Amino acid sequence: MAQDLIYMGAYYILRTVKIDNSNMHNLTKDNLLGRVFLNCLASRPIDGYFTCLNLIRPLLENSYFQSLIAGFYINVGYNFSSVRLSYFTNDKEGVKKVIEDFLNNNSDLKLIKFDEARKENFSKDYGGTELEFRKFLHTYTQIGLDLLDYDILYSRRLVAEYRLTYSPQRISCKPLFEPAFRNHSKFFNQLDSSSVGQLWKDLDYWYPGGDWTHMLVNMLLPGDWIYMNEELKNFFLNPDKKPPITGIQKNDLLKKFNLDIPNDWSP
Repeated sequence: MAQDLIYMGAYYILRTVKIDNSNMHNLTKDNLLGRVFLNCLASRPIDGYFTCLNLIRPLLENSYFQSLIAGFYINVGYNFSSVRLSYFTNDKEGVKKVIEDFLNNNSDLKLIKFDEARKENFSKDYGGTELEFRKFLHTYTQIGLDLLDYDILYSRRLVAEYRLTYSPQRISCKPLFEPAFRNHSKFFNQLDSSSVGQLWKDLDYWYPGGDWTHMLVNMLLPGDWIYMNEELKNFFLNPDKKPPITGIQKNDLLKKFNLDIPNDWSP
């Protein structure tokens, strides 16, 4: 599903329109990987990211664009105000033209950088096999888009709760994420049991540089405390189990992303 942004107080909500994922079934480890960095002209941290994400929804739901790619994933880009759209394809020139045509007809979007698609094996930096990692990247993005369709603030609180409460303890994210995914993600509910089982393994996977759930946190928060500074990086990457971050420290970290989580909040 895709959405139109509507301003509500300090936050944006999204009005739903459709993204069809049915033809994105041919993802392989050999698809070329391309990236494009975009922001909106009136870009501000966090709000600018969600505004930009909304502006590229027509591209993501374009049937011709979908026919040229095998999957895609989304992260926050420069200064927490832009979108990094990465895609897997076997037709790099076709995708490039679709994106260029889209941008030529959307004056509110600004191209920051375009990395043309090329052969790349990047799972080596994240652990796992190349195909497994690519499938995870596409899967978390579709679930993330569904969650944002439901409610941006809810989605942001969900991943913040994971990072500050679950990840320090090195406990599974499943008790936190499963109700949210089942209640608010059509894509998740269409996965077969094997894919669901693999997703939980992927989300709980830690490698020396972090956890795969960082990708989802980065997309929805947007950003992540884990790489904000050396002190936080050392804290979160320390494999020893630690208590959840609570109280004043938690509130201070939430403020860095203009966010709050009420004490009685739950997904």
